[in-house]
Amino acid sequence: MIFDPTKTVILFSHGFGVRQDARGLFTHLSKKLSTLGYKTKLFDYNKFDEKTKELFGLPFSAQAKILQDQIDELKRNSNYEDIVLIGHSQGSLIPALCNNISKVSKVIGISPFFHTNINDIRRRYTSKPGNILNFNGVSKRKRSDGSTTIIPPEYWQERFNTDVVSLYNDIAFKTKLTLIYAVDDQVMDFTDLRKILNTRIINVEGDHDLSSEYRKGLMDVIMWELDE
Repeated sequence: MIFDPTKTVILFSHGFGVRQDARGLFTHLSKKLSTLGYKTKLFDYNKFDEKTKELFGLPFSAQAKILQDQIDELKRNSNYEDIVLIGHSQGSLIPALCNNISKVSKVIGISPFFHTNINDIRRRYTSKPGNILNFNGVSKRKRSDGSTTIIPPEYWQERFNTDVVSLYNDIAFKTKLTLIYAVDDQVMDFTDLRKILNTRIINVEGDHDLSSEYRKGLMDVIMWELDE
């Protein structure tokens, strides 16, 4: 399916603990796609306090509601015949939790989320000073950019009770799904990719956030997905 740039909108769904720009990844892709005539839209799942540099995370269900509202708003715009959703990390999974993605023509997941093992979470959080991990209360995670992610217990409950493979398979039966994983991803383990059905799986050079030197290769893949 070849997408007409003048009639297609690209909706970006960011990952956990970051803002709508996905640490620059989405602003980069949005700028490149805009020069080709595509309309793009970025939005935030979480609230951010500029004074305290605290980002307040939401559970999966609340994020799905926000994403559904974004999709519904775009559906009401008669200028758009196609909605393409590009997700990064956890943002690749949230579409599966929406009530209705029938108007989404394609989902492209970059560094798709598979990280639900509780013991792995414990290791990652306790290895860094300043982190507070409390599955039954409020957790805090210090980020490399100086911000702190505040995580409610409801988030952990939903995360650990999520069957990620089933959800990706659910997306693939509703719309076209492409998952792009970086071969040097330092965050996600992609062994479960082999269980995802009816999905195009593409590997690219890069780390989890597709740092600047890897973004040209990623953009080439995305353009191939839009022009196939």
